[in-house]
Amino acid sequence: MVEAGDVLEGIVLEVKEKTAVIKFGNKAIEAKVLVDLKVGERVKVKVKGFYNGQLVLKVLKRKDDSGLIDFRV
Repeated sequence: MVEAGDVLEGIVLEVKEKTAVIKFGNKAIEAKVLVDLKVGERVKVKVKGFYNGQLVLKVLKRKDDSGLIDFRV
């Protein structure tokens, strides 16, 4: 189980119109994405916590890092 503050590293497996599939270790998640990602891109995310039953992640170390929420799972 992930907790707020955890940092995860993964790779983007698939990008759809509004979601992306990201593999973290031996698990993969499909997330609603609010940033542009590319297949094969390595991403580092920080778990911000839970909101309305959804896991909220923030992409770290991006050029356009504006402090906005980037993923909702």
